Amino acid sequence: MLLTLIILSALGFAIVNIEFHKARLRPWLDLLFLVLLIGSVGLLIGNDKGHWGMATRTTTTHQTLTTTADLPGANLLLYQPLGNGHEKIFIYKTSTQQKKSLTTSADVRTTSNVTRTKEKQAQLVTKTQRYVYRNGFYRFLYAGLGNNNAFKSRQHNFKVGQNWIVLSTKQAKKMQKAAKASQAQLKQQLASAVKAKMQAALKQNPQLTAAQQQALQKQFTAAAKAQAQQQLLQKLQQASLK
Repeated sequence: MLLTLIILSALGFAIVNIEFHKARLRPWLDLLFLVLLIGSVGLLIGNDKGHWGMATRTTTTHQTLTTTADLPGANLLLYQPLGNGHEKIFIYKTSTQQKKSLTTSADVRTTSNVTRTKEKQAQLVTKTQRYVYRNGFYRFLYAGLGNNNAFKSRQHNFKVGQNWIVLSTKQAKKMQKAAKASQAQLKQQLASAVKAKMQAALKQNPQLTAAQQQALQKQFTAAAKAQAQQQLLQKLQQASLK
């Protein structure tokens, strides 16, 4: 409507000054068309710069989160720092079947933060705000501009439990390299720990059967692995705080 009004008022102003330059009503017609033209342009600029006639509509979505990187016993959420490090692009997955990770947008109108919760299931809560026309009058007035549902802002809130580790991609790569480098040493330490416990158990009870010994070895191995995973998690948590 405004676009049509701008064109008609501009044409009307030109026609009056060309065809009716001697008419008595010319000043009043000039004033009328000029007011319509300036008013229409002002409303158009107000809508473009100040979003006149628009309201903000917020849409909230919830998605489950799964660990981004494959590290035994650890749920990881990764991010890539930007600029001075305060702005971050988060890298995440919403399904274990998902091969390629998703990323948040590197946009000044997009913000992301991490919240620690007591919920068992980690999730991503996304709030998206868009500009929509307040009512049918403004929809008619600004028809043809194509700015309904224009993007305003988006906020990502990663809600994760205490068992989740938040690391930068650089920190994660460093930890993965360290884990691979110490893998042989870790196996040797596990074998030594299990052997020592088995020797102590046999010394305390030499009458243990082969089946009992096998069961004890499985138990000791599982406990040693759990302890190693706990140590790894502690290292990851320390790294996430740096």
